[in-house]
Amino acid sequence: MKHRMLGIVLIVILGLTGCSKKEPLPPISEWDRNQDPYFKVQFNYPKGWFKGGESGKITFTSSSAAVEKFFDPTSKDAPDGAQILVSYEKQDTLKTLDGFVQDERTDMSASGFDLKPVEPATVDGTPALKFTYSGRYNNKTVIEATRVYILKDSVLFKATFWAFNDYFEPYKAVIDTFASTAQLPKAKGVKVDESIPSSTYETLKNDILEISYPTNFNPLQPAPKGEVTFTLMLQGYRNDSNVLVDVRPAKKLALEKVVEQNTKFYKPTSTGQATIDGNKASYLNYSLTKDVASRAYFIVKNDKIYRVIINYYKPSEKDFLPAFEKSVASLRIK
Repeated sequence: MKHRMLGIVLIVILGLTGCSKKEPLPPISEWDRNQDPYFKVQFNYPKGWFKGGESGKITFTSSSAAVEKFFDPTSKDAPDGAQILVSYEKQDTLKTLDGFVQDERTDMSASGFDLKPVEPATVDGTPALKFTYSGRYNNKTVIEATRVYILKDSVLFKATFWAFNDYFEPYKAVIDTFASTAQLPKAKGVKVDESIPSSTYETLKNDILEISYPTNFNPLQPAPKGEVTFTLMLQGYRNDSNVLVDVRPAKKLALEKVVEQNTKFYKPTSTGQATIDGNKASYLNYSLTKDVASRAYFIVKNDKIYRVIINYYKPSEKDFLPAFEKSVASLRIK
């Protein structure tokens, strides 16, 4: 009888364990708008999703850690996630929208994806086509996606919402939101200089600092080296124009001593004083290469040195310097 009761208890425990459910994914409660002036499409995306991409392509991913999963779906280290990828490419062919879609469906079917029927759609008043597909990479990784195609003025626009495992259903509204909020470029209009900072800003917040930056700049966090404990790079279209923030121990040095020790490395053309987040700051103006102006700010707080370097294309100073000074003024040290 004791053995029977023990067996019953084990069955109940195993049954309860088997019925345990995963915590539901957090719902999308707010939306931001992609207004990157050198990306041709504006649209709404979930607030807080990680921004990435390159020329002609932009992505927003549910977490920065999940980005790797979309490069390597079989990765054991990258967590599951969801992503919307929007791209465009000028076409030098008379192929129709239906032709582009059918060609891609043929390739995807040959790769083993399960395709659902094509459906008509509309994006910014322009006829579009969309379909959903799915596939399995291994016994633990399933991907499901919906892709929208638009052909306008010989440019093929594609928006793909794809997600791994349990992430598709909770976030599939992302692709519908894209279709209902997207604004495609006009055939004629004023050409935007893609290299200069945007007039709209986003804000990055973490345990180290908070800073605002132009929406057409990407925040990058390279691995710190040496005594540096934190590094942030705000990089735009031009490689010579950016903002760098790093943090290192002050080792009990006062601001004046820090500036004195660093001056010899910069050979400044002029110096100045500023206040950043209520803290006294000193800066050095210098130039290390032709047509590129630079400025290094130094702040000492909590026995740490916060250095902010701005580099910008000198012939476009009127566009870059005020934008970067606005970012520096927004800096909040935690």
